[in-house]
Amino acid sequence: MPEITPTLDLSSLNPEQRLAAEHGTGPLLIVAGAGTGKTRVITYRIARLLNEGVPGTRMLAVTFTNKAAGEMRSRVDALAPGRAASVWIHTFHAFAARVLRQHAPLLRLTKHFTIYDSDDQKRLVGEALKELGLADQRAKAGLYLSVISRAKDDLLDAKSYAIHSMTAGDRFRETAARVYEKYQEKLDAAGALDFGDLLVKTCELLKGHQQVREYYQDLFLHLLVDEYQDTNHSQYLITKTLAARHQNLCVVGDPDQSVYAWRGANIRNILEFERDFHGARVIKLEQNYRSTPNILAAAGCVIAHNKQRKSKTLWTEKPSGEPVQVHESLNEHEEARWVVRRVVEFLENGASLSDIAVFYRTNAQSRSFEEALRMARLPYRVVGAMRFYERKEIKDALAYARVALNPADGVSLRRVINVPARGVGKTSEEALDAYAQEHELTLLETMREEAKIPGLTPACRAACRQLAFIFDHLKTDLDTLRPAAAMSRVLERSGYWAWLENEAETDPEAVGRLGNLQELLNAIKEFEEKDGDARLEHYLEGVALQSDADTYEQTSAVTLMTVHLAKGLEFPAVFLTGLEEGLFPIGAGNSSPDELEEERRLCYVGMTRAREHLVLTYAASRRIFGQSYANLPSRFILEARLLGPHTGDGETPVGTVPPSGFKAEGEPESGGPAAILNVKLGMRVVHPEFGCGKIIEKSGQGEGLKVTINFDSGAKKKVLVRYARLERE
Repeated sequence: MPEITPTLDLSSLNPEQRLAAEHGTGPLLIVAGAGTGKTRVITYRIARLLNEGVPGTRMLAVTFTNKAAGEMRSRVDALAPGRAASVWIHTFHAFAARVLRQHAPLLRLTKHFTIYDSDDQKRLVGEALKELGLADQRAKAGLYLSVISRAKDDLLDAKSYAIHSMTAGDRFRETAARVYEKYQEKLDAAGALDFGDLLVKTCELLKGHQQVREYYQDLFLHLLVDEYQDTNHSQYLITKTLAARHQNLCVVGDPDQSVYAWRGANIRNILEFERDFHGARVIKLEQNYRSTPNILAAAGCVIAHNKQRKSKTLWTEKPSGEPVQVHESLNEHEEARWVVRRVVEFLENGASLSDIAVFYRTNAQSRSFEEALRMARLPYRVVGAMRFYERKEIKDALAYARVALNPADGVSLRRVINVPARGVGKTSEEALDAYAQEHELTLLETMREEAKIPGLTPACRAACRQLAFIFDHLKTDLDTLRPAAAMSRVLERSGYWAWLENEAETDPEAVGRLGNLQELLNAIKEFEEKDGDARLEHYLEGVALQSDADTYEQTSAVTLMTVHLAKGLEFPAVFLTGLEEGLFPIGAGNSSPDELEEERRLCYVGMTRAREHLVLTYAASRRIFGQSYANLPSRFILEARLLGPHTGDGETPVGTVPPSGFKAEGEPESGGPAAILNVKLGMRVVHPEFGCGKIIEKSGQGEGLKVTINFDSGAKKKVLVRYARLERE
């Protein structure tokens, strides 16, 4: 008898959720407000399609973190047991890597290409700067990498970016174009791809190879894209190309939660979905299952000030709950101490440590909260601090494995060339690099020719022979052994484990490093147990594609994190801190309308993470670059209709008018800083937030004097001199 597929019970869905899950064919936009159960809708939709006979192999569901993809797969499996494994459920980057490895020869890629993480990318930019005679700018490697990444998001290769830069006549961008070209050359030579390349190469593959394009267009009968508001240009093109034949594209997202423009996300992708896909059906999810009405009302008042959005009103059946609280402190230290006192109150009233989160706009703000929590002897964890896979011993071990798989990976080889110490000093490494460049060889190929290279020490020559021997044998090991056994062999053959064991006799930290390596082996063992066909290279790929959000796990500690990292999470109690003009919104009066709307969306995201308690805090003064400055409360507090007059004890009643602001010590009655730079056209200046730049325009006079500055980062800002705290470069 044929197997009978059980009917999927949709009765637990609300009417709008059910409409979305039952939608038939054609494009569908699900506008899912915060806490409205969007993941539930996607998983029910996938399960319903599986139940109706759509093969899992012909469905592609894409989201933005490995954690979200894993959760989606487990939920589908619960609804359609045994069938979730066949569905293509990936992040955009993991999907791209899977496709590229399948078709690598068409793009002249090695199937074992390495995926460089952000640390590897910065190292390579640093090498590019050095080779271009710009070693003095290596501290700006992160800035150059950001520029290159944004160019790749927009599908601009190095030559195209150079043309744009010359047209703009911007000196920084012209330098960035040279760095981009050299960086890409080095990436290609190493047989490596960065995150941007994964998407760029996939676009190139789909555009330039008709047979491949048509294969995937025909393969995927249904596409589902989560967090569509966060897609960049390359992700948008991949989605549009894959959906071109069947048009069965379901995207889920919320324009009010688009907070990643700084890394390439384009809010227009979701706002213009109906224009891109004619006849699209739009379903709004507005019933919130997370927050109280008081929290939703305050957040709704804030986001209503944005123009780039799709109107919706979140509602909930929950009781009203406590009013949203606003607290003003004298300075950032008082703010932190007050927050910790409130944390203690929550704990005394039955809350657990894991129920509580403190959000801030910038990483630097965590210090005062960490100090206050330490003083109170309360455990905490800072999300976004050094992650497990960023620890030195873990990156060293993975670097050995990466070189064994991809011998052209010079960045990974440079990391371990003298770890443990083998006598390859800086001078020897420079000699090897020079020979490699002159003869167009990889670093490992160069080491095999050590006998031909003058000036190397006997220890260096021996090390070259030793490393070549190690990697020859590791290549065989990795081709034949299961992942955990392969990594164990890496640690053994490289001498790394034995070296740390020896170090542990005199260095207590080495004991911890050995423990971390053992945990790495445990993690790889768990990985291989989940997939009988897994290879070590698959594990390395997953590590390279991890994000901060993927590594977040609930623990018995107060959570500290930036608001950006809070997206997708929720907590019973949330403190949204540092709500001051200039800090949140960052830049305040110097921001463009689009930038200000993004800051408002970020505030909205922070507010809607709270389930029961939401506290907004700000400081009347805050120390920046060693000097205290007066602050006005953020406009977002005013927009939430929460702030009242200062009562003298830091508490602010709800529903009245804002205070007039405070004056920092040593500040004149006018409210500006004590010293104002006498600015002139062409002058080079330094801004505390935006860095170095050149004044290109002046307007106004006196207290209203404004200047426009072309910053070296590529940004162009108009600032009010009275408040900008400019200094001469």
